Amino acid sequence: MTGTPDARALAAGQLAQQATGGDLDAFEELVRRMQRRVYGFAYQHLRDLDEAHDLTQEIFVKLYRNLARYDTDRPFEPWFWKLAANSTINYRRKRVPMPTDQSADQATTGSESGFPAHDPALIDALAQLDPAYRLPILLHYYADLPLDQVAQSLSLSVPAIKSRLHRARALLRNSLAESEEAGQ
Repeated sequence: MTGTPDARALAAGQLAQQATGGDLDAFEELVRRMQRRVYGFAYQHLRDLDEAHDLTQEIFVKLYRNLARYDTDRPFEPWFWKLAANSTINYRRKRVPMPTDQSADQATTGSESGFPAHDPALIDALAQLDPAYRLPILLHYYADLPLDQVAQSLSLSVPAIKSRLHRARALLRNSLAESEEAGQ
C-alpha cells in the first residue's frame, strides 16, 4: 500500500470484496485500517467516549451485514462513509441524551485515545451545527475524505459539498466569535 488515497481506496475495496466472499481475515484487516478514523468520526459527532465506542462497533456490524450490497465496481470508501453517516444519524435518533462530564472526555480524548484534544468551544460549536453541515465537516476534516468521496458518501455534488463546507466554516467562525465575546 503506497498510502495515496487511490491506493488506500483500492486496497479497502479489495479487502471488502474478499470479505464479501467470506474472508474474515480480510474483514478484520479492513476494520483495523479504518477503526481510528471511524472512532474519531463517531466521537466528533457524539462527544462521548463510551457512546463513540458503541457507535463505532455498530458501524462495523452494519458494514459486515451489508457487505453483500457493496458494488465492487465502485469505490469502497464513499459507500462505507455513507453507511457510517446513516448509522450515525439513526444512532442519534434512537439515543437518549445522557449527561456526561465532557471535560473528562476531552482530556481523555487528547491523551488516551490518540486523538488531539480540541478547544471545547469548537466542539460545542460543531455540536450545534445542523447535520447537513456537520456531516460534511466531519467526513472531510475528521475522516480525511477528499471532497469527491464526501460528495458520493452524502449523495450530493462536489459543488454542493463545497458550499456546505463554506457555510459550515462561516457558522463555526460566528459561533466561536460569539463564545469568545461572551467569555470576555
